[in-house]
Amino acid sequence: MRTVLLLLPLLTALGASSQTRMRELFRQMPDSIVPYLTVNNRLDFIDFIDSHLKAEVQNALDGRSRMTLLTDSALSITLNEASLLDMRLFSLTESADSVREVICLVRTYGREQQESTVEFYQTDWLPLPVTRFMSLPHWMFTAKFDGDTPTLTLTLKNSFERPASEEQKTHEDVLIILKWNGKNFK
Repeated sequence: MRTVLLLLPLLTALGASSQTRMRELFRQMPDSIVPYLTVNNRLDFIDFIDSHLKAEVQNALDGRSRMTLLTDSALSITLNEASLLDMRLFSLTESADSVREVICLVRTYGREQQESTVEFYQTDWLPLPVTRFMSLPHWMFTAKFDGDTPTLTLTLKNSFERPASEEQKTHEDVLIILKWNGKNFK
């Protein structure tokens, strides 16, 4: 019985630390990642989500930013009417250079014609080369995570703004579904 009572606080602390992993990473995120979200904005987002309130703040550009998802390994924010930020935390099955987890950050810009960028970071926010974890297409794409799952869908736009002929007016999207395998997206 004593052993159980002694281990209970330790197990509770370990459980709490894993539940707050994304929160801590978001708190520690450098201002340079999203310059118009202040440290106070980030802390307010977390407090609002934890209090089950609408997580919306006034950003440094006098616009409104809204957090729509915060879990142990996922975060999504509508930064403004034309910009989204998605973060996911992935564990590596084989640590490389003492890196055991990576942050994948997807930024999506635009209203009608959207385009995304993908970035990877260590958990201390040092940048990692994207090519280490995935191959990106050479033309415009939109990237979206599938909820809290380790799946990233790239939508490649195959359209012409000013077609040379009527036949070129076709608009066809190509979907590429990538799954995290513990090392990279395949």
